[in-house]
Amino acid sequence: MDDPVRGALREAADTGLMPPGAGILMAVSGGADSLALLHGAAEVAAPYGWSLSVAHVEHGWRGRDAERDVAFVREHARRLRLPFALRRVDARSEARRLRLSPEAGARHARYGALTEIAREAGATLIATAHQREDALESYLIARERRAGLGGLGGPRRSRDDGVVRPLLDVGRRDILAFLAARGLPHRRDASNGDLRLLRNGIRRRLAEAVRRDGPAALEALHAEAAAWRRRRETVDRELAERILPALRLGPNETLADAALLQASAPDLQRRALELASVPFARSGRAPFTGREREEILRRLRSGGDFRFEAGRRIRFERRGDALRVRRVGA
Repeated sequence: MDDPVRGALREAADTGLMPPGAGILMAVSGGADSLALLHGAAEVAAPYGWSLSVAHVEHGWRGRDAERDVAFVREHARRLRLPFALRRVDARSEARRLRLSPEAGARHARYGALTEIAREAGATLIATAHQREDALESYLIARERRAGLGGLGGPRRSRDDGVVRPLLDVGRRDILAFLAARGLPHRRDASNGDLRLLRNGIRRRLAEAVRRDGPAALEALHAEAAAWRRRRETVDRELAERILPALRLGPNETLADAALLQASAPDLQRRALELASVPFARSGRAPFTGREREEILRRLRSGGDFRFEAGRRIRFERRGDALRVRRVGA
């Protein structure tokens, strides 16, 4: 019988998340989660014909520890006889340039680097090691920030840019058991103790809640997060079936069916507005604030023509049954 890590990877193959014959770039930091993803995929790859390669992104903020991480991941790739690629990025500079938090800046730089590596390696998918506790932390961060359904649904199992997350239903305990059974040590990121980073603060509060209220409190939160993920998956299906066929995405503007959007459920309206406007947003930034989004929806539901410019210089204009979205000046 498979352990949860290998079982999740086999399920990813069987459901088409990581289909047989795919070229898959494994994003490996050296931490427990990504190391389990790497070794689990290597163990089950043969019957599925996966072509695996390994990528490590060094963010430029951990000095000697970062160099040890690089050497650690490179050595695991060598043992598994897999191609290895390294990218060095300046996450702090990226965060300052885009006016993002350190976490968001690092995430933006990391995914940009992984996309470049995947293209060079001929990989169509990028596998990351987000797991069950990561999904819960993302949900709690979104809840604290009063995010919409997109944020409350947590990390997506599959993204349009080829990123896949096969371990989202695997818990940290199972990952550590997988590594222990194989005698595989892993790297620990010292920045995980930095409570100035929001995710670390959330992680600390979760641990305190478990100590105070017991594991049942944690399971209740997992159930909440899973319910939001299912709700978002329903909206995503409706979006693909009803809205996308009527949406025309162009280099300078997006044209949507305003009447169709007006008649749709609120969650579907919000998701469609996001999809229509994201191409014109600044790199790493949302196209509008939550307040702006709700104002656009209020005007859309009224049924009349309108013009509204979001603070990030994206214009929404309805004329009859057409809703045009474009960058101001385009």
